[in-house]
Amino acid sequence: MVYIEKKKIGGREYLYLSKNVRVSKGKWRKIRKYVGTDLSNLEQAEKELELIQPVKRLLTLRQMKIIELLKTNYLKKHKIGKSLWKTEKDQIISFIYNTNAIEGVPVSFEDTKNIVEGEKTAERYGKRDILEVKNMKECIDFLFDYKGGFNLGLLLKLHKIEMDGVRADAGRIRTGQNIVGNYLPPRPKQVPVELESFFSWFKEAEKILHPFELAGLVHLKIARIHPFMDGNGRVSRLLMNHILFQNNYPLLNIYNSEKMLYYLVLREVDAKKKEKPFIKYLYQVYITQYKNYLLQNNDASMYAKLSKGKTRPVEEMMNDLRDKSDRF
Repeated sequence: MVYIEKKKIGGREYLYLSKNVRVSKGKWRKIRKYVGTDLSNLEQAEKELELIQPVKRLLTLRQMKIIELLKTNYLKKHKIGKSLWKTEKDQIISFIYNTNAIEGVPVSFEDTKNIVEGEKTAERYGKRDILEVKNMKECIDFLFDYKGGFNLGLLLKLHKIEMDGVRADAGRIRTGQNIVGNYLPPRPKQVPVELESFFSWFKEAEKILHPFELAGLVHLKIARIHPFMDGNGRVSRLLMNHILFQNNYPLLNIYNSEKMLYYLVLREVDAKKKEKPFIKYLYQVYITQYKNYLLQNNDASMYAKLSKGKTRPVEEMMNDLRDKSDRF
């Protein structure tokens, strides 16, 4: 229910449009939008209030502590930034290979490495295939250097770099309808509204969420809005890692060999209209990728105490989702 609140500040009366939203079982949170000193801007305030999405915590305190332990140990060996091209080069190349392979780019890991390093590759690849590898490297370099805000301009610029020379509509919001498997993204005329809502949510979410939660939800929300005709999955994974890098967390790589699990989790999210399964999945992937940083010296016992055996192998998650997939 939406209602008007009055506040007196310095003897003057100010009006706010407010509503209560449920953020978890038994917990509610008030969100509000400033109207003014009279009701002349009420209609605009109603529209802006409608765009505000409730922000929900999805990680447990224990999971956050594990991620912080991982981060602390990682930063003892690596500095987040362009220097990772020296210290974690294969990992970045692996990200480029996997994020492209998930979308059907046929370039192998070895040839991805050759293209990134400026070496010759097999002649069987087309110009587009090679461009998609080069462009992804350019995207990563751009993000390492980027100092601006998280906004529509960043999204469009990143897509422009990603799809430069590949698509004529690179860097432009789609005007046509696309379909992703069984998922129907918002209609073209709704995309600008959805993006406005997304960036409004982000401004609030970055104040509340753990950076890992924020990164994962940015990926999920952009992937579901699907603002472009092509390249949405890759741009959403880039933005996810941009949030992680900005907060000094290591890169999160979703492997092509495990893409069926990735798709099944997205399918579960769409069916249940709940975001938590996706964050839970990303958390398991992250911990698995960097488990060696959690098992160093005295940290192994701390990790065991924090996790309490609750991390699950990817194979187990895959089997569980396969068993449930006929229900959604």
